Amino acid sequence: MDPGLIWSRYVRYIGAGAVAMGGLITLVKSIPTMIESFRIGAQQLRARIGGSEESVLRTEQDLSLKVVGIGAVVVFLVLTIVPAAFSTIDIPLGRALAALLVVIFAFFFVTVSSRIVGLVGVTSNPTSGMTIATLLGTASVFLLLGWTDDAGKVAALTVGAVVAIAASIAGDTSQDLKTGFLLGATPRRQQVGEIVGVLTSAAFVALTVLLLAQAYGFGGEELPAPQATLMKLVIDGVLAQSLPWTLVAIGAAIAAAAAALRIPPLPFAVGVYLPVSTMLPVLFGGLLRLFMERRASSKEEKTARRDRGILFGSGLVGGEGLIGVAIAGAAGYAVSRGAEPWSIGTEWAGPAAEALSAVLFAGLIGYFAWLVTRRPAG
Repeated sequence: MDPGLIWSRYVRYIGAGAVAMGGLITLVKSIPTMIESFRIGAQQLRARIGGSEESVLRTEQDLSLKVVGIGAVVVFLVLTIVPAAFSTIDIPLGRALAALLVVIFAFFFVTVSSRIVGLVGVTSNPTSGMTIATLLGTASVFLLLGWTDDAGKVAALTVGAVVAIAASIAGDTSQDLKTGFLLGATPRRQQVGEIVGVLTSAAFVALTVLLLAQAYGFGGEELPAPQATLMKLVIDGVLAQSLPWTLVAIGAAIAAAAAALRIPPLPFAVGVYLPVSTMLPVLFGGLLRLFMERRASSKEEKTARRDRGILFGSGLVGGEGLIGVAIAGAAGYAVSRGAEPWSIGTEWAGPAAEALSAVLFAGLIGYFAWLVTRRPAG
């Protein structure tokens, strides 16, 4: 049995159980944060309704609650009335139910996401856990209603996708508003910019995904999409009741044991699920950070090394994203003309391909270490 078969038959089900349990543990731990967020939000809401806009400082002026309320109602109506939103549900009442599930789950998880990012940071946002919880809840409702066919599965996935996007945008907005507060920005203008940015990026991200799907397809060697496969497993497992629950229970027990040992359960569970080829660079990156921080001579130097490393790593992620968009555009153009997507590949390196990759990876690690330890000029 080759490694790919072991992963597809055993590891991915264990990982799915671990991620589901890790997500639930994370959400349970977030309940006090949710309650406090709702309490503070209610206080601010009463203050804004009872007071006047002129009495609010410029740095605390948000979009009007009317705008927020109208926007939420418009999203609900679009999901209900426009058939393309839930294209697999024929009746408007069914689409209204799916849209209501979006509103309910998004209401809770947007609060959790924005609060956690505001207190800790965007890297602590448990989007995967919230998405899995949404899929489990939605699929359970659809199972009770008898919507267990492919139409129900697609609708459940759509609900999860919308909630995941809402939670992600909430976390991003919270991070931006936190930065804006430090710089003295006006929240209302930032929020308008967020809306424009979301509407703009939604079109280009969707086009990029469609180009990649047309050129390569998802689930193959070029685009393995492990997290998308995980979401499919969750939906199939609930609606088709086809999951090997023993393996899922093993994964859940692993995540629970990690939590008992005070290891963050959700990141640990994601590491269990994702392929080794994806997690190995993450492991080396974590070890490099640990090594660099422990060798720092003072707390200030440790902080400086961490900041430089995060800045450089963020640049690598951003550059990789831009190159990915360019590759998707080139691949989509080739497919539209009936040609195969062009790629450099590894055949030109022959037997030395793996050794060359290892050398380049080691060089990146070395450059990373040099960058975070060098002292700024002057």
